[in-house]
Amino acid sequence: MTRHRRARIPVETLLRAAHNAAERLTQLSRNPEVRREAANVAQAVTRLLVAIRRSGQGTKPPE
Repeated sequence: MTRHRRARIPVETLLRAAHNAAERLTQLSRNPEVRREAANVAQAVTRLLVAIRRSGQGTKPPE
């Protein structure tokens, strides 16, 4: 019997998917609180992606 291997999905791909989902919620939700929180999540994920990319390049974050 062979074991099924789990698919490995890069972190950036997962974060981009989360960002896209949050962006869609900001546009589609009727609830203003949900739209506001989804926008906050999208901004936070964007900052996280930038930090991850910078860490891979060996650059220091701005102080």
